[in-house]
Amino acid sequence: MYDRLSNLNSIRVFEAAARLGSFKDAAGELHITPTAVSHQIRNLEAQLDTALFERRTRAVYLTAAGRQLADAARLSLQTLADAIEEISGQPKVLTVNTTSAFAALWLAPRLQDFYRGHPQLRVVVQTDEQLVDLQRDRRVDIAIRYGLPPAEGGAELLLREDFGIYGTADSLAKLEKGRPITLFETQWKSRSLPAVTAEQWWRRFMPRRKMPAQYRFDQEMYVIQAALAGQGLAFVSNLLADSAVQQGWLRRYRGSCRLPGFGYYLLCGDRGQQQKVEAFRSWLKNDLPAAPGLGGK
Repeated sequence: MYDRLSNLNSIRVFEAAARLGSFKDAAGELHITPTAVSHQIRNLEAQLDTALFERRTRAVYLTAAGRQLADAARLSLQTLADAIEEISGQPKVLTVNTTSAFAALWLAPRLQDFYRGHPQLRVVVQTDEQLVDLQRDRRVDIAIRYGLPPAEGGAELLLREDFGIYGTADSLAKLEKGRPITLFETQWKSRSLPAVTAEQWWRRFMPRRKMPAQYRFDQEMYVIQAALAGQGLAFVSNLLADSAVQQGWLRRYRGSCRLPGFGYYLLCGDRGQQQKVEAFRSWLKNDLPAAPGLGGK
């Protein structure tokens, strides 16, 4: 029954090339040469007596047979990986990709709650400001993306944010008394999303008062840290300031004065049926202690 599976390495090489749509990219992922990839796939095609790829100049495309085998190979290799992970007795690794600010300021402070319910899992948080392609990068199990609803199907709204002014009790007292104060915000970097700025907030909610001196950082973490150090006020997302607020270190100024922001979306790709992925998704969607903006509220 299994005599035609004598070379599982060829299946692994084929799956990578099919998923990435490139022999060169598959070679990079597997740390072999493109020639070795081509050789393995030609051997597999010879064994099956059918073409798996249509080769064109600078591109390869799966044939109908190739698509059929690619789907089966992906599921089979994932099943094998899950079984090996289970048998090894080692903690299962779940890799989550998200932005550095969300990872540091929202996710990391809450992970201990996940570990209490799932001690057999180990979460690896991978930060990247660029969107990860779950179809191409099999190292990532779950992506949490910021912005508008992703084009990929299956995206679930996890959190919706709004922006406001935050500071220590002393900094907010200075603001109330009309004393000079500094306002920190993050330099808006996204070209695809309309900017949400401190100036917009100030013009809308405090149009009769002179706007404080502004300073910008390239990361939200530095904005919040400056506010925590008592250097001034922070204009940030309520989600990213939440841990500092819960600890009593920062307070929100005029809580009803808020500008709408964007959402954080959860994507699992074709990993949704994996137990470790479903456990993390369920925790984020259902079991996580109440957080501002959870479920889009």
